[in-house]
This record gives sequence, structure tokens and C-alpha cells, in this order.
Amino acid sequence: MKYRNIIMGLFMLILGSSVHGQNILDAYRYSFQTPTGSARFNGLGGAMSAIGADMSVASHNPAGIAAFWKSEVSGTLDVSVFSNDATLINGGTGKIGSSDFEMTIPQGGIVFTTYTPNKSWMAKSFSITYNKLAEFDNEIFYEGNTLGSISERWAALGDGLHPDDLGYLEAGPAYSAGVIYDLEGDGLYEYDYFRNEDKKLYRSQLLDTEGGWSEAAITFAGNYRNKLLIGGTLGLDFINFESKKAYIEDDKGNEVPQFDRLRFNEYLSTNGVGVNAKIGAIVKFTPAVSWSLSLASPTVLNLTDNFRNTIQYEWTENNAQKSAQADTEESQFEYRFINPWRVSTGAAYKIGRSGFINGEIDYVGYNFSKFDFKGAGISDQNYQNDLNRQIENDFSSALNLRLGGEYVLNAFRLRGGIFMYSSPMDQFENTKGFSLGFGFRGDNWYLDLAYMNRSNGYNYSPYALNNAVVPSVDIKTRTSDIGLTIGFKI
Repeated sequence: MKYRNIIMGLFMLILGSSVHGQNILDAYRYSFQTPTGSARFNGLGGAMSAIGADMSVASHNPAGIAAFWKSEVSGTLDVSVFSNDATLINGGTGKIGSSDFEMTIPQGGIVFTTYTPNKSWMAKSFSITYNKLAEFDNEIFYEGNTLGSISERWAALGDGLHPDDLGYLEAGPAYSAGVIYDLEGDGLYEYDYFRNEDKKLYRSQLLDTEGGWSEAAITFAGNYRNKLLIGGTLGLDFINFESKKAYIEDDKGNEVPQFDRLRFNEYLSTNGVGVNAKIGAIVKFTPAVSWSLSLASPTVLNLTDNFRNTIQYEWTENNAQKSAQADTEESQFEYRFINPWRVSTGAAYKIGRSGFINGEIDYVGYNFSKFDFKGAGISDQNYQNDLNRQIENDFSSALNLRLGGEYVLNAFRLRGGIFMYSSPMDQFENTKGFSLGFGFRGDNWYLDLAYMNRSNGYNYSPYALNNAVVPSVDIKTRTSDIGLTIGFKI
């Protein structure tokens, strides 16, 4: 027979809701940037805000656009390879590797420059550029045998509620599929894993994500006697994100009475646009030494989520195998997210005509990010306020560091860079990496090639629940980008 649940009132939930799909991980996704751009920009590790004369800097320090002496057009083709090692903690299977790749256009644009060397404002430039700010494509798989069941979470979500009032994303479909049930009608939900918490279940999950975050930048910039360069950018940001998660629990050892197999599929698609503004300056103290300063406003993103969950459950009752399933159907929710402001500064030193070295630092106020559920009812407003308090408590401000250099050898260029993007959450490690680059400069055209390697790690759980054993996965990721840029002076 199925057992009575007597302890669900003791559980508290974190990182989720039975009504809303948004959570603090969405705030991280739409705040944290690891930008890529032209092959020259990538080859320098993104460190060229005090040097300029590359279209990618329009999304970072718009004053760099004022360093152009001629009009130019360029485009970049990039191949990214993602590799992962996922380890289910105490799962007994060790690391499981997975990989994916994609081809993208991380940069493109045109700059129009008027050069009048006999005037104080000797160069005035206008540019329209496109740059990639973050990449969401990846595929991760893990499996193993551990304690815990997602049915514990769903029973806790329903604690004290009538079946008609259960949330439509998780607890409601779990009830419809027979994963949780209320035999006595008292709002305390039973489930087959209850009183079998010492038994391990086989579990696996495939996480497949796609999409990216890009920006179209419209920039005006001016060069005053090659001593002061200033610029401003209007940024139009575009986000598309798609996530497919297939989570399975299976009692392969027949250790849990009645429980046989559970499959939980989650689908999320997010699309949105946003706007921001940036201003920047480059001061050239000498022909060799320059200093940069820029400020990026928060980006106000208008996002639309489309989401759908399905549950299939199989169990044995009275020696008969039974099954049921539930489907939430697709739902939609519109909201705003305001991501953090950024202040950046850097310095560069030109080594005559032999090259340069550029170092810079960003300060990012992640804890100022916030959700805005426009037109929200009371329950939506309360959830929004809870999420924003969690951002204030769990997010911290962070520093990003980049250092790059270029060596000139006649018409050829050799480049290298290192960087670190600090994570605002303890759950995620800092993103670190290095880059190498090569370039050729002709009279009216140029060709650049770059390799960039980025790595980080984070802890992942397929669901969240306090006061219970929850599976934990250690994930290490590495991204390798090979980019090729071709440009022409016009």
C-alpha cells in the first residue's frame, strides 16, 4: 500500500516556485557576460579599450571608435567547441564527458570616419556594429545512483494545499501523473519514495541549451588633437535562450516498493530585447601612454518566457504495473529584467612601432540587478520582491581583469592575452582563460586569426529542497573559440 507522509511541513524550498519559472539563475544568465568580438579583440583577450581602432570596442569603450583614421568594414566568423565533465557527487560513475560545437558570427560592422588633421577635432567617426556578449549553447549529461527523489520536492510544494490549488508547473502535474497523492484529503501529500530515503535511485539528466546574447551598437566618437578621444554608444541588446532538460529517476535495483520510473521534461524558451547607453574616454598623456575610462548603464531587458513541463510516472500496485502522465501545455510570461551597471578603466603602453600592451579592469554591480514583473498581481509582486531580495543577498559586486599585447613584425601581428571574469555567485567559479592571435595588414585590407580558451565550473542540482538529500553535480566546462576576421578600408 502507499504510505502516509508525516513530515512534509518541515521542508522549505529554495530556488524555485510552483507558479513562476523565473529564479536567481535567470538573473545570473542575463547579467554575466563573457564577450567575444573580432579576431583581433579575441586574440588580445578583450583588452584593448585604451588602444581602440577596433569595432568590437564600441560595446565596451566607445571612445575607441575615435581612433580610426579611415572608414572600415569588417566581419568575423567563429567556430566554438564546448567540452564538459559532469560528476554526480557520490554517484559512483565518475566523470562523464560531453561536447558540442557551433558556428557563429560574433562580430561585424562598419565605421565611417572623417579625418581632418588641420582641425582640433581631427577625426569624427560614426559606426554601426554587432558584437556577441554571451553564448548559451552547451550540452551536458550525467548519471549515477544517489539518494533522494524529486517527488519529495513536489510533495513539499503541495503541502497544505487542495489538489485544485497545486502549482501548474510542478506539483499540479505531479499529482495528475500519480507521483504524489493525498489519501486522507488533509493536504499532506504521500509519495512512493517516502520511508525509503535510505535507498538509492538511478538518475540521469540531459541538459541541452542553445542561444546567445548579442548587441547592435550605434556609436558616435570624436578625436581631439589625438590627445582626448570621447564617444557614446546606444546599445540594442537581443537575447534568445532555449533550454531542454530531460530528468529520469529509475529504481533499477527494485529497492523501493511501488516506485518504478519517473521522467520529468522541462522546456523553456526566452526571447527579448533591451537597451542601454555607454560613454567613454581615452586620454593620451604621451604618444606612448594612454588611459581609458568608460561607464555602461544597466540594460533594461523586456523578456518573454514560453515554458512547458511534462511528467511520466510508472509504478507497481497490487502486482500490476501502472503508468500515468501529465502535460502543463505551453504557457507564456512577460517581464522585465534590469541587469547591472559597469565601470571600466585601463591603461596602454605603445612600444614605439613594435606593438603595445593593454591592461584593464571592470567593476560590475551585480547586486543592483532586479526583476520587474510588469502589470503583476499581488502574488506575482510578492514573488518578484522575494527574488530581488535574494539577488541583493546572494549576488556580490565583482571585478573583471584583462591583459593583452600585440607585437608588430613588418606587416604581421602576433597577439596574446589572459583574462578573468569574476562570478557574482558562490555557486559558479570565475571564468578564466587565455588567447593567441595572428594578423596581417595590407594596404587597404587586413586578416586576423585568433584562438580563445575559456574555462569555469559550477555546482548544479536538478531540483532544490532544504532538509532533504538533493543530488549534486560538479560540472567543469571549457570553451574553445577559433575566429577569423577580414576587413577592408573604404
